[in-house]
Amino acid sequence: MREVIATGKTVEEATQRALDELGVSMDEVSVEVLDMPQRKLFRTIPAKVRVTADEPEQPVQEEPKPAPVHEEPVPAPVETAPEPCEAQPEPPAESEQETALSLADCPRLAPVVDYLREICEKMGAPDMEISAVKQGETVILKLTGDKSGMLIGHRGEVMEALSYLCSLVANRGEGEYIKLGLDINHYRNKREENLTALAKRLAEKAARTGKSHTLEPMNPYERRIIHAAVSEVEGVRSESVGEGATRRVVILPEDMDLSTALRRSSGRRSDNRRGSGRSGRDDRSRKPYQKQERREKRAPRRPASADGQPTPLRRTESINDGENLPLFGKVEL
Repeated sequence: MREVIATGKTVEEATQRALDELGVSMDEVSVEVLDMPQRKLFRTIPAKVRVTADEPEQPVQEEPKPAPVHEEPVPAPVETAPEPCEAQPEPPAESEQETALSLADCPRLAPVVDYLREICEKMGAPDMEISAVKQGETVILKLTGDKSGMLIGHRGEVMEALSYLCSLVANRGEGEYIKLGLDINHYRNKREENLTALAKRLAEKAARTGKSHTLEPMNPYERRIIHAAVSEVEGVRSESVGEGATRRVVILPEDMDLSTALRRSSGRRSDNRRGSGRSGRDDRSRKPYQKQERREKRAPRRPASADGQPTPLRRTESINDGENLPLFGKVEL
């Protein structure tokens, strides 16, 4: 297996560079998009892809057969035909069953249980009961009790963080590595059912409409659930893109290229950001009857004198409405 990481202005250009370096065609490789191209103020971030090519198996050279030796024919004994036996079907793969474990018989789990009890007490859930089961190669600590919402968090983020910390506590000493997980009030089973239903619904929609669907970032455990559910639907496939905390699953039709699916999904996300101005609206959204600013009426300029100083206003005509009237009016009784 050969692997090449290449960059380019677009995903297609980076993929083509990797294909040229490997010397293979697109049908012989698998492409994983690590970074999408971005344009910033002073620089442009190129696209980065990882292209993996499976090397063909070398043909096994057959050893030369020795020359046949001529021997005298010997009469073969007469054999009776054996009774035909019925073909036995292969047993189905056994699902991982849970086996109860005793915390007293697992001394390496004792510091983990003490750590969990202290965390639960400080987070307001001191009455949580802790038990252990083994599922395959994983040891799962099950916590049951009230006030478990803070221990689970939004979509299990706090539970996954606690699971990681408990794994560090269990494996900080010497000995065989213990694969540890947490399950608080059967949240793992509920989450698995919801993710399975979501993956099948989106996979059937992708097969029916021919469009891809990009899910939100998930941890490795949840991504495996999505991949397993999509594999049960014909005509679609699933790919993981991104790295670290932003790694997510893309569900797309089998005949669609991954770069095409990512380009279409990014285009749909950018449609909501189009527009101009601070509010994101273009000029066409403005009303045609914008209010005009009212202009204040300015007072007439006063004529200036010879020295440049303004002259006061002069009254040109006096108004005497009562000049011809008597001083006292006649009062009739």
